[in-house]
Amino acid sequence: MMKNLLAAALLLASSSAFATTTYFDGYDKPGNGNANTTKISISYTAGSFDLSGEVDPTSWLTWIQDKNSGLYLEGNLISDKGDTYTWSPVISLTDIDPTVWTFNFSNLAAGNYTLQFNLAGGGHYTGSYAISAVTTAVPEPETYGMMLFGLGLMGTIAVRRQKNR
Repeated sequence: MMKNLLAAALLLASSSAFATTTYFDGYDKPGNGNANTTKISISYTAGSFDLSGEVDPTSWLTWIQDKNSGLYLEGNLISDKGDTYTWSPVISLTDIDPTVWTFNFSNLAAGNYTLQFNLAGGGHYTGSYAISAVTTAVPEPETYGMMLFGLGLMGTIAVRRQKNR
């Protein structure tokens, strides 16, 4: 029984560490209209999840515009560009890239989301997003049974010790 309990606990702990990463690339048309906005559909149906990723325009002079950029849930804006995208230049010994935009959302409810961005002047982009399931530990009935059995055993031991004094 203890081995089964330990195996279940390890499985539960390891399941929250896995993330599904999806890569995308394409071309965003010039202009800031809805038809010129890149739209990436993200659906999740199994409880809460975390969403994080990045958008990397290939031109150094490109940024994400305010209009139509953000995270939408079933067509309704829930986070606009200023709250969704964070400009975070990558500066390393091998790469200087001042155009990377990142996003990070925690504990989103299941649903059909659309990640939208509109690049100033349009242009080619690459990016990725990762979905991580949010798991919470829920004690099994056996756990409560073991706890109650242990408390009862401790009580029995305490009563016997008092009788022997």
